[in-house]
Amino acid sequence: MDRIVLDVDSTLARAWRNVTPSVRARYEEKINAVLRGLKEVEFDRLLDEAGRIAANNGLTEEKLDALLNEED
Repeated sequence: MDRIVLDVDSTLARAWRNVTPSVRARYEEKINAVLRGLKEVEFDRLLDEAGRIAANNGLTEEKLDALLNEED
């Protein structure tokens, strides 16, 4: 695991410092899930943009299939 730093207001920081380890672990899991979801959304956007660029440059599903089925 890696650590990241998030800026939060002082009330939230104080509450976080005072929470029990079991509650903290549950919230860390939830925060990880949210951040993973953001990463997936960004990746989906990247793929969508790549698809648009390819289509604008003339790549069709048929051409893609032909390229993928070519033998080296």
